Amino acid sequence: MKLKLTPTQNLCVGFLESGFKLVQMGEQYYFVKGERRQKVLPKTLDALVNRGALSYTDQGDYILSAEFVAHRKRMREASEAVPVRH
Repeated sequence: MKLKLTPTQNLCVGFLESGFKLVQMGEQYYFVKGERRQKVLPKTLDALVNRGALSYTDQGDYILSAEFVAHRKRMREASEAVPVRH
């Protein structure tokens, strides 16, 4: 898994982490939560799959991969453990 994400890829992960659902309408994909809708390019989704951040469910939906979720959890724990100097 390649852990380095572009800002756009990071934004897409943030949408999924904050409860947005990824839906396909025709040929286009959108992040949807309530009335809010944000367009996402298929090439961005493909890049996230290639980097190991997204995987497919049996129904063909995109979800955050278990490996990526575990990586994010480790990174958060590591950043919380480092004391901040002022």
